[in-house]
Amino acid sequence: MENKTSAFKEFISPILVLVVICFVTTFLLAFTYGVTAPIIAENTAKAASEARMELLPDADNFSPSDANPYILEDGKVYVEDCYVADNGTGMVVTVKTNSYGGMLTAMVGIDKDGAITGVKVTDHADTPGVGTKAHDAGHLSQYVGLSELTSDQVKNDSSVQHVTGASVSSGAIHKAVYCALAQFDAMGGVK
Repeated sequence: MENKTSAFKEFISPILVLVVICFVTTFLLAFTYGVTAPIIAENTAKAASEARMELLPDADNFSPSDANPYILEDGKVYVEDCYVADNGTGMVVTVKTNSYGGMLTAMVGIDKDGAITGVKVTDHADTPGVGTKAHDAGHLSQYVGLSELTSDQVKNDSSVQHVTGASVSSGAIHKAVYCALAQFDAMGGVK
């Protein structure tokens, strides 16, 4: 009888304690996620709205476009969403592209004439201090005013410069801008 009791204490009791701890922890994590998920979604939507207003300051409000999202030939660069200004001043296109550290998300503002009003990287996993040099406002400002890129490859496009040492990140941003302009063209501009 004593062997059964000591076996229970030695083997089964720790397993039961761990199972209970796992259930409680899982419940607490699920509860926390349920409470914080709507707050995170609201903050993300607010940040995206603020970025749109920053990229197209002449806009009064934005509405999502129901146009088919543009996808570059390789399928690694695609439009995630497109918002058109309600007053017809332009659109802001959010593009996902493959960068050095993984997926990069960039927003591109385009005015009603098809000229870029701004580019902003909103999410990335690039190497800080190296790949992120291509995200600097100074580098991104070279796209402002352009309405056409001659190539989807940054090294083949004489209208912009890539960042030395961050050529993959520079290329990803360039493809995002190229894809956004293609979305504008595919939609026939702002209507």
